[in-house]
Amino acid sequence: MSNNFDIAIIGSGIGGLTCGALLAQKGKRVCIVEKHFQIGGCAQSFSRKGFTFDSSVHSAPMADDGFICSILSELGIRNDLEIIPYATTMQAVTPSSRFSYPRGIAKILQQFRKNFPNDSDAIVAILNDMAIHLSTYKGNPGKDRQALVPSSMSYAEYIASFISNVKLQALFHTIWPFGGTSPAVAPLFNSLIFYVHALEGNHYIKGGFAKLAKALASVIIKNNGQIRTNWEVCSIRMGEPKQASSIVSVNGDSISATQFVSNISPYILHMSIIPEKSRSKLWLSRLGKLHPSISAFCVYCGIEGDASDIVENNILLWFSQDDHDAIYNRIISGPPDLIDHLIIMRPPGEPGKNTLTFIYFTRHDAFDNWGSAREMLRDAILLKAKSLFGDFSKRILVCETATPKTIERYTGNTNGALYGFENVKELYGQSKLPFTTHISNIFQVGHWTKSGNGIYNVMASAKETVAAILNS
Repeated sequence: MSNNFDIAIIGSGIGGLTCGALLAQKGKRVCIVEKHFQIGGCAQSFSRKGFTFDSSVHSAPMADDGFICSILSELGIRNDLEIIPYATTMQAVTPSSRFSYPRGIAKILQQFRKNFPNDSDAIVAILNDMAIHLSTYKGNPGKDRQALVPSSMSYAEYIASFISNVKLQALFHTIWPFGGTSPAVAPLFNSLIFYVHALEGNHYIKGGFAKLAKALASVIIKNNGQIRTNWEVCSIRMGEPKQASSIVSVNGDSISATQFVSNISPYILHMSIIPEKSRSKLWLSRLGKLHPSISAFCVYCGIEGDASDIVENNILLWFSQDDHDAIYNRIISGPPDLIDHLIIMRPPGEPGKNTLTFIYFTRHDAFDNWGSAREMLRDAILLKAKSLFGDFSKRILVCETATPKTIERYTGNTNGALYGFENVKELYGQSKLPFTTHISNIFQVGHWTKSGNGIYNVMASAKETVAAILNS
């Protein structure tokens, strides 16, 4: 087995796999190493008693004419995946409203104008402006859009600059769980999150998002590349002139390459794997000023029968109050046993194998001992779900949980961060790292980079990283 490649990629998240597949298709010999026993990063799945659960990724904007499917088609694997569109993008429920977001800009425009006829012009104006931002982003996802808008503008300020109706503003605000920070804290980038989901809707891959990881891996293997699991990198060997020459595993094995890509936490890359004498004080200082995003506690339930009579929509965002900033502030500083929000996923399942996943945002250090807190928080979430949807406890055939520690263990994300760095308006341009590093042949890909979180954005980061590698 050869240990010499053109490209060595550390980590097999969707960003790393997409990067590897695109490079392999262009003739590069690629090797991806993964410390876990399965690939995919956040796009992993697990099975219990015949039920299959997506561990972290549950949906993505994957319209046939959209960005993700264009990459899948480019790689020749679009037809290998059965992509199922959700009937609605999502449903959001607060004390003052219950709104299902239709799929497609024309339909959402029609629904918004029907509900808010006096704000028709403002609705058209903001959706048109979001379209401009998306077009600019697609043209150069690694760049900030300072030429269009002030980079320090919050998402809430952006919405308010077009819309004065508070109730209508709220319908734009409820998208915040897809970006990980509340409207007043979030950067303008959240406007792209809203628009892409409104444009393409949310989709599911039959069999789970682990199928996407396997399809991307198949391109690498087909093009004479390799993927090695249970291969944890402990260090990078440096050559001359100040370039990386190989990666070394905890078992002492090594892989040489011309160029390297990191699809792992930058804290691990820059503070551990890169040798101390080759680390950059500037990069270490930058990392010291940034913070990993919030994490989550998840309850996975295998349900007897069709779960649609419990939760009608495939994605339901429930909030106990209309003040999203208050909920977010409580998440990052308040009592973790207060169930004031839930993100509920009900993906299409096999007959009799429906699942419900309840996601509750929290800090990684919300409890000193997650082992002892796990059962208490699970019961609190299921009790809240009972109050919202009725007593379905007798239909739960399987119940598993994941803490931030679980997420960190299986994905390698520092502190179990769901979104890479915390997406805050003041630091947005700084918090998203570039695709290059201070070492000329080491690149970075994934949700810690400038493209941001979510499958759409990590695949965008892969495209940008590939361009940087090919042009280097």
